[in-house]
Amino acid sequence: MMKADLRFLQYTPDFISGTMSLREPQKISLEVLANILQVVPPEKGIDLKGALQKVHGLYPTCTDFEREFLSLTFALATGVGKTRLMGAFITYLYTQYGLKNFFVVAPNITIYNKLHNDLSQSSSTKYVFKGLSCFSWPPIIYHDDDYKEKNGDVFLGDSISIYIYNISKFDSETANMRRLNERRGESFIDYLAGLDDLVLIMDESHHYRAKAGMQALNDLKPVLGLELTATPLVAGKGGRQEKFRNVVYEYPLSAAIEAGYTRTPYAMTRSNIESFGFGEKELDRAMIDDGIRHHEKVKAHLTAYADKSNARLVKPFVMIVCKDTEHAQSVNDYVTSDDFRQGCYKGKTLLIHSKQGAAAKASNVTLLADVERADNPIEIVIHVDMLKEGWDVNNLYTIIPLRTAASRILREQMVGRGLRLPYGERTGDRLADMVMLTAHDNFAALVREAQSGESIFCRGNLIEADKLPDEKQSPQQIPLIRPEPEDLSEAHRKLGIEQETDETRKAIQAVNAVAQKAVQSKMKEKKSAGLEVKDKQDIAKAVIEEIKAKEDYGYVFQHNQDAFAAFVAEQTEEYTVRTKERFIPIPQLAMTSTGGGAYIFDEFDLDLAEFNHAPISTELIRQNLVDARDAERDATSKITFIAERPVNCIVEILRGKPVIDYEQCGELIVSLVQSICRHYTERHGCEDMRNIVMMYRQDIAGKIYRQMMQHFHKTEEMFSYDIVKVNDFNMPQELFGSSELDLFSPDAKADGIRSVVFTGIEKGVFDRAKFDSIPELTFARLCEQDVKVLKWLRPAPSDFDLKYGRGHNYEPDFVVETADRCYLVEIKGEDKLNDTGVLAKKEVGIRYCQTATAVCRELHYKPWDYVFIPSKQVQPTSSMEYLCGQFVCHV
Repeated sequence: MMKADLRFLQYTPDFISGTMSLREPQKISLEVLANILQVVPPEKGIDLKGALQKVHGLYPTCTDFEREFLSLTFALATGVGKTRLMGAFITYLYTQYGLKNFFVVAPNITIYNKLHNDLSQSSSTKYVFKGLSCFSWPPIIYHDDDYKEKNGDVFLGDSISIYIYNISKFDSETANMRRLNERRGESFIDYLAGLDDLVLIMDESHHYRAKAGMQALNDLKPVLGLELTATPLVAGKGGRQEKFRNVVYEYPLSAAIEAGYTRTPYAMTRSNIESFGFGEKELDRAMIDDGIRHHEKVKAHLTAYADKSNARLVKPFVMIVCKDTEHAQSVNDYVTSDDFRQGCYKGKTLLIHSKQGAAAKASNVTLLADVERADNPIEIVIHVDMLKEGWDVNNLYTIIPLRTAASRILREQMVGRGLRLPYGERTGDRLADMVMLTAHDNFAALVREAQSGESIFCRGNLIEADKLPDEKQSPQQIPLIRPEPEDLSEAHRKLGIEQETDETRKAIQAVNAVAQKAVQSKMKEKKSAGLEVKDKQDIAKAVIEEIKAKEDYGYVFQHNQDAFAAFVAEQTEEYTVRTKERFIPIPQLAMTSTGGGAYIFDEFDLDLAEFNHAPISTELIRQNLVDARDAERDATSKITFIAERPVNCIVEILRGKPVIDYEQCGELIVSLVQSICRHYTERHGCEDMRNIVMMYRQDIAGKIYRQMMQHFHKTEEMFSYDIVKVNDFNMPQELFGSSELDLFSPDAKADGIRSVVFTGIEKGVFDRAKFDSIPELTFARLCEQDVKVLKWLRPAPSDFDLKYGRGHNYEPDFVVETADRCYLVEIKGEDKLNDTGVLAKKEVGIRYCQTATAVCRELHYKPWDYVFIPSKQVQPTSSMEYLCGQFVCHV
C-alpha cells in the first residue's frame, strides 16, 4: 500500500475543501471517499467481497461495485462541479495515499476538451489545481497520441500523471492503445494495467455500462474507480431504467437548484391549448413559436444586462428536441423557411442527428460546443439524441421538446442540459438566471408534479405563454430641465424674436429638449461627463439639423439661422455643465491582490478555565496471585518525570493533529503549551506541573487543539486599493419592466415589485429606477422627500468595481449625496444580517469608503461613509440623518 507523504499531512478533506473552495456536495463527496478509504485502502489484490461488506456498512446504497475493481459512484447533479471534484479527489489521493497515476475517461469529444482544459491549462480560470502548493511540479498530461512518445518512468520529482482519453480510444480490440508500443515493449493499456497505483476516474459514467465499455475499463485493472454522473441510471430488463448499485453519495438536481448552483427551471404553455384541437404538426409549431418568442425576449434582455453590468455578452440559444431524424428535418425546414420570422433564422440553425455520419456529427457537436461564443451565429439547435450527448454549454436558455418529454425523468434530464450558470453564479436577474422548457403537451402533468413536490419545477415557475406580460424597455435619462416662462422670454430676446408665438416657443423648447438629450447621449457614448470642444460642436450641429427638419416650427430657424446657431451652442454649453452637476462623482478604485486566501490560526490566549487537572499520586500494589485477600498498598510519592520535557511532549502530540502545519504555526503552538505549563506551575509547582503534563498530556493537547480550531479560518484575499480616477459620470441603464408606476403610487406591492419600473423621480440622478423590495422603494421615497438629500442613485454595476470573497461582484443598493458627504447604502433583511456573504460585502463597502475618503479629501471631493441598514428600520417617517446616525459603519 502506498503511504502518505509526511509533508502533506495537513491535506485533510477539510483543508482541501477550504483551499479549493469546494461547494457543500463536493466537500461531502470528498469526506465520503476519505471514510471509505480508511476501511478499504486503495491497493491491488483486495478482497472485493470483503471490501463491499465494509463499504455497504458505511453507505447502504452501495450493494455491488459492478466492476472487477473497487468502483464508487458519486451521483452529483448538473452544475455542482464534477471536474473540480475530480481535482479534489486527485489531490487527496496523492497527498494522503501517495497515488500518482490517474486515468480520466470522457464519453465524447465535447467533454474530453473540457476535461483537458480544466486539468491541464494552468492559465484557465477553471484550472482545478490552482492554489494547491502540494504540486511543486505541474501534473504531466497524457492525451491524444502522445502516450506513444512519453514515458512516465523518466519523470522525477513530485509530479503526478493524468491520462485523459475518450472511451472510443481503447474500447475495441483493434484500438491503437492496445497495440504493441516498441518504445515501451508493451501496449499502453498493458503498461497502465501494470501500474500499482492507477486510479480510474469516469466522467459521465453512465456511458460506460455497455459490455465493451465495461470490459475496456476492467482491462485497466485500477486500484480504485471513481464514477461521476448526474444520471446514475442504466437500461435494465424490458427497457426500464435501473439505478446504479455502487452509489455512495447522491446530490439530486432539486437540491442543486435550491442551493443556487444552477439556473432556475421554468416551464411554459399556452392556456386552454387542449381545446384548440391541434394535431401534432400544429402543436409543434405552437411550441416553436412560443419558445422562439421567449428566446428573442431573453436575447434582448441579456444584451442589455451585459451593457449595464459591464459583464461579458451571453448569446442564448434554443434547443429543439425531435423524436426522429425525419421529424428533425421537417422542423429544420420550417424554422429556416421564409414563413418563419421572415426567414431570420436562415444560417442561424444547426441540425444534428445520428444519421449524419460520424465525421459530420463530430463536426456539428464541436460547433455546438462553440455555440457559447457571442460571435457564433447559431441560435437554434435541432437535435434527436440530445440526452445521449454530454452537453456542457452554459447559454442554453430555451428547450423545446417536441413529442419527446413524456415522463418526468425525461423532462428533468432535458432541463438539466440548460442549468449551467453562464456567469458562474446566480446574478439575481430573473431572466439571466432561468432556463425555460416549453411544455404545451405535458403542462398538466408538470403542475401535478410541482404541487406534489416531486418535481424540480416550483409551482410559481409554471407559466402560460399568452399570459406573459410583455416587458418593455425603459431607458433611464436625467430628468429634462423645462424652461420657465421667463427663460423663454429671455431666449426670444437673445434670438432677436420680437413676437412670441406658439411656433417660436415650440422651437425654443425643442432646442432645450434636443440639446439635453444629445448631451446625455454623448456622455453615455464616452462614459464621461467631460466633453471636449469638438463633442459640443458635434452636438450643436446635430441639434440644428433636427430642429431644421421639423415641419411645424423649422421655419423659425430658417429665418434666424445665425442667432439660432449661437443660441444652440450656448444651450449645449449650459446643459453640459448642468448635466454634469446632476451626477454623483464616484471614486473608481483599482483593486490589486496582495495575497491571502490561506488557512491560518489567529493569535489568541487560551481559556484556562478548563485546564484544572491535579497531580496524580500513585501507589505500589502487591497482590497474592493465589489468595485474592492478600494484597497491600504502599503510598509513594508522585511520579516526577524529571527527565521529560513537558513542552516538547505536548507539542509533538499537536503536530500530529489534522490541519496543523508546524512550519506555519509552530510559534503559536509553543506559546500556548508554555502558557499551560506556567498555569500549572503557578498552581502546583514545577514538579507537580511535570506530573500533570505527563499524566494528562493527551487530554491537555486535545483541549488546546479544540480551542485552536475555534481560531482557525481561511483568510479573505486581501486587496490594496488605488484611485484610478473620480468618475464624474453615472451610467444610465436600460430597464425592463412589465409595467410602470409613479414612485409614490399606492399600487406598489411587494409581489412583483421587481418587474415594475418606477418613474417620476426628481432628486434621483435619473428619472426612473427599479427596486428589489418594498424597503428599497421606501428608502428611495424618503430620499426624494428629505430636504438634506441633494441627489441619490441606484448605481449601475459598472459604477463600482468592488469584489468580495473569491472575486464575486458587489453592487451596492444606493448612493446618496448630502451637502457635506456621500453615502454608500446597503439595505438587508434581518434574516440575512449575519450571512457570510453579506458580512463580506459590508467589509468591502467600509474599506471602499475609507479609501475613497482619504483620497477625495486631497482632491476636494466629499468624504464617504458606509451605511448598513436593517430593512425593518426603513420607515416612511425615517430621515436620512437618523438612519445614518444609527447605522453608519466604521472599522
